[in-house]
Amino acid sequence: MLKWPKAKSFGQVLDDNKGAGPGFDLLRMGLAVAILLSHASGITGNRGFLSSLLANLFGLSPEVAGAIGAQAGGPLLGPEGPAVTGLARPYTLSLVPMFFALSGFLVTGSAFRTRSVPRFLGLRALRIVPALFVEVMLCAVVLGAIFTTLPLKEYFTSSGFWIYFGNIIGHVVLTLPGVFETTSLSKNVNSNLWTLPYEFYCYVIIAIGMFASVLYNRMLFTVLFAIATVALLIGNSFFGLHVVGGRLTGATMVYYFFAGVFIFLWREKIAYRWSYAIVAGVICYVLMMSSRTVYLYPILLTYLTVFIGLTSFPRIPYLNSGDYSYGVYLYGYPATQAIIAAAPSLRHNLGAVALLALVMTILFSVASWHLIEKHFLKLKVYIAPRSAKISAMLHPESFKPDVPIEGQPISKTAT
Repeated sequence: MLKWPKAKSFGQVLDDNKGAGPGFDLLRMGLAVAILLSHASGITGNRGFLSSLLANLFGLSPEVAGAIGAQAGGPLLGPEGPAVTGLARPYTLSLVPMFFALSGFLVTGSAFRTRSVPRFLGLRALRIVPALFVEVMLCAVVLGAIFTTLPLKEYFTSSGFWIYFGNIIGHVVLTLPGVFETTSLSKNVNSNLWTLPYEFYCYVIIAIGMFASVLYNRMLFTVLFAIATVALLIGNSFFGLHVVGGRLTGATMVYYFFAGVFIFLWREKIAYRWSYAIVAGVICYVLMMSSRTVYLYPILLTYLTVFIGLTSFPRIPYLNSGDYSYGVYLYGYPATQAIIAAAPSLRHNLGAVALLALVMTILFSVASWHLIEKHFLKLKVYIAPRSAKISAMLHPESFKPDVPIEGQPISKTAT
């Protein structure tokens, strides 16, 4: 009788890699680039990424390419606003949720390493705030000054200019006075910032869970998570709560974050199997076609996300030198907007816009990492030496590899 080989658990794979998933950097970068390309499609005035690709590859007219793209996932204007339909709907709706699920898994690891609310929040601030501060400053002071239609004196003294800096603390404002108002279908300077408040909410809830020891009690957390899941599932399936058209709600992003927390807490019991990942992906694809299954598949999508993060891929020297995904996420949208504003003739040329935006974004992300982010992250050694050690192991060219480790392995099962 054939015996199914015993698989390693997520926790064992994590331990084998000294607490650092070998595929997390590549996954984050892939998601950030995919989001950039999806936004480039929308900003260039196409009905979806696939329709834009068809038009550029085969020279189809926008009408023909759009019609084909609509059948395969292009965003359509329905009675309730933008909606994502067709075969590519699961791809479009999975990108940001995977980011949040991954964040929940990794941030929980940070919470277990520090076991201290101030240290935990300090680490989050070091990772998020410095690069965000610089990006917001550059958009408001430099990008805005170049592309605003207002006189500079009026622009710099307007309330809209000063309010924009609220993005640094999570008070999201997506527009600047007179910027991109006539050059693009979108007037937003950086639509990616919409996720910031929800990420901050997640950190606050984690901090409260740490303080109240709920996070360290696996069974209690599981009961609370199950109750929330049932309530949200009933609300979505029967009462239209968070029915999704073209973008999942912020509350759903928070749920995905805590699905990542759930997977981390049970990492020693969850098998790392390719067969499970494939089945999870197929089920997710089918369920994501419906707008009333929003809370039925997140655990499966989170499993797939973490599975990819724990998978070893060929090492890419570029990723060894730094974690550039945050910079790509921050700069992708404004870079795309700036290109179209500077060269309006490219507005409907997805290939040219996407290529230029990707190159520009990568340059900014590399500069952000080497000039700003890594220098603040080096301060982790004073807050959480074990987290600093993981950073040094993942990006040896940016951090000294001899940072001391303190405490026990993070992958011991939580109770």
